[in-house]
Amino acid sequence: MAANSNKPKVSLNFKYPSNRETIKSGKEWLSGKREDDDAEGLWRIHDDLYDVSDFIEKHPGGSSWLQLTKGTDITEAFEVHHLSSVPRQTLNQFFIRRAKHQRNSPFTFEDDGFYRTLKRNIIPVLEKIPKNTYKVSDIITDSLCVATFLFAIFTCIFCSFACGFISGLLLTFAVIASHNYLHRKDNLRMYLFNLSLLDFREMRISHALSHHLYTNTIYDLEMSAYEPLLQYLPVHKSLIYKWTSWMCVFVVWFSLWFLAFISRLRTIISTKQAYFSDLLPFTLPLAMYLFSGVSLAKVLEMWIFVIAISSFCTSAIGFTAGHHHPDVFHEGDAPRSKSVDWGIHQLDTVGDRREITGNTFLILTTFGDHVLHHLFPTLDHTVLQYLYPTFQKTMEEFNVKMHMKSQIDSVIGQFRQLNKDKPNDTPPGSSLDFRNLPNG
Repeated sequence: MAANSNKPKVSLNFKYPSNRETIKSGKEWLSGKREDDDAEGLWRIHDDLYDVSDFIEKHPGGSSWLQLTKGTDITEAFEVHHLSSVPRQTLNQFFIRRAKHQRNSPFTFEDDGFYRTLKRNIIPVLEKIPKNTYKVSDIITDSLCVATFLFAIFTCIFCSFACGFISGLLLTFAVIASHNYLHRKDNLRMYLFNLSLLDFREMRISHALSHHLYTNTIYDLEMSAYEPLLQYLPVHKSLIYKWTSWMCVFVVWFSLWFLAFISRLRTIISTKQAYFSDLLPFTLPLAMYLFSGVSLAKVLEMWIFVIAISSFCTSAIGFTAGHHHPDVFHEGDAPRSKSVDWGIHQLDTVGDRREITGNTFLILTTFGDHVLHHLFPTLDHTVLQYLYPTFQKTMEEFNVKMHMKSQIDSVIGQFRQLNKDKPNDTPPGSSLDFRNLPNG
């Protein structure tokens, strides 16, 4: 079902992505970005080209991000993943030459701009945060993983769909909590993504490199991957699409993980390359089979039920966490300008829910403190609460504001945005209010 036959309007200073309508995987997205960025087979940061091949060779275990992004413009990724100025000073040893063309990105990182100012402002705050604060996240995430396995086994032992629902919900929380570790260097907890039928390698591209850096723009793969079934950009939409799109949402939410698994199987078959982590989704049904004593057929039935529940819950939380609402900027809406500070763009495209902010468990398991997480994705979620006073002071300094909405408004807003076909004529930030930000 096609929402419309026209290409979405590009309102920011991007050129239309190569093969956008056919790109559905992270590797395809990176391939198109290499073509559009024209980084001459090197790594581009701002207007300079670098060759970090020697660094990758010397640090094979800690340079997976660099390996992924060869031949692309990594300006946004570099700025967002490094808070201090020290990494910028070490770039000189890898410098090759100035780039021949302007960047294919509207985002700026001026020293006196909002984002770099905010980064400088939070560094002294980070130094005062209690040590081992992040261990709270570790304990919650590990506990959710253990509980998921226990209730999955109970599901088979008692042949209980109620236990299966609880296991699916726990798996949802465990997977979302593992998102806390996805943006960092390789670590064990990021593999929790693979307990579901998702693949953390794919998520590192589609989520960390695409969605986080180019949120709600024409280069956001988490927008285009669901088209034409789900069209969140403000383009012409037929009456039939508006009538059926809400039903499609629920179908996509229930089936998303199964579709992701099929896509991964196709990749394994086509590339003839598999990883040990590809077996992780099957550790859950294996435990269910070994410790329950029921037939393999019953285990598979219950496992599929658990996965379906978790796919729906994870999708429902993710799709309504703060990006899809008529008040939030989507490509095609009137922008502040053709070029904009990257941090201000995040304020325009990300929202938070009042009921979630301030609760550590909910923050970790339902994409809470979402604005600050987008601004500083490598920081542990338990650290973000300490940044609010400085964050609010910096916003006031630059006369910018963030979206704060209720949970129900966020859910309803997702459906409203799905049917929205007329772009916002008023640029972001002209009618927002501060809404009781936490004190930290």
